[in-house]
Amino acid sequence: MSSNYLEKSTGQAPGPAPVAGANRWVDGTQPMYAQASLSSKRLAVQTGGTKVRLIKSSGNWSFIETPTGQGWLPSSSLASSEPGNNSTSYRWTAYAANVRTGPSTAFSTLGVIPANQKMTYLKTSGGWSQVKTSKGTGWIKNTLLTSVQYQAPKELQPMTRAMIREVQDLFGAGISSVGGSRAGSVGHSSGLAADFMIKDYSSAAGIKAGDQMAQYLVENHERMGISYLIWQDKLWLAEDGQWGPYSTSGWGKHLASSRGWNDTTRHMDHIHAEISASRANK
Repeated sequence: MSSNYLEKSTGQAPGPAPVAGANRWVDGTQPMYAQASLSSKRLAVQTGGTKVRLIKSSGNWSFIETPTGQGWLPSSSLASSEPGNNSTSYRWTAYAANVRTGPSTAFSTLGVIPANQKMTYLKTSGGWSQVKTSKGTGWIKNTLLTSVQYQAPKELQPMTRAMIREVQDLFGAGISSVGGSRAGSVGHSSGLAADFMIKDYSSAAGIKAGDQMAQYLVENHERMGISYLIWQDKLWLAEDGQWGPYSTSGWGKHLASSRGWNDTTRHMDHIHAEISASRANK
């Protein structure tokens, strides 16, 4: 670089200046990294609709400040306006949900409505949506809502069935049962996910068996078309090849709100393996 563009300085370097129009919103569930690279440490997972502050950009990455700290996201993962703010359509509960009198868990509840309840959408604020429900007009956390009406779960897709057969053939002795197509998560309802329940999962032998199974799935994820795994409260993503925290990362916030954390929701007793929709539809 030409010396004409450089300047000597003493003392601490100033921090990055905020970008004009700095408020952004995370578009969909997105991992956040320590550096502008998928090979750097994954810090957390930001859920869709989270309001963040854009500090700076570098190439195709953006450095942001979130409620849980700072980090890098692909710039394509950020929206310049709050998702759903201009919509006057409907919403459906993706899970059983509390309807609260305000946009926070600090507000009292009007009651719990079951999954797949249709309601009129009014507005969004701070990751919550105001809706008209059978319990009255109130607020529901965005992670518990969907803009798509419930559809009956699809049958297990061919790649999912092939993955299940292969894992059962190799590790069947350590598996108590396998869960497949069901309502709930996008992966299960699309027939693209399987839950391998581990025998004696809290014992040393059970954990070892689960670890071996998870390692096999990681090593063969490309051939099998696996996009991510969850096991022992850890999340593995094919896009960065890393294991990171699950329940504390932000990925499973909807489970904390709807069912609470336990051995099943933290995936201590089973391995969740999900096939990439893009691979399955080829």
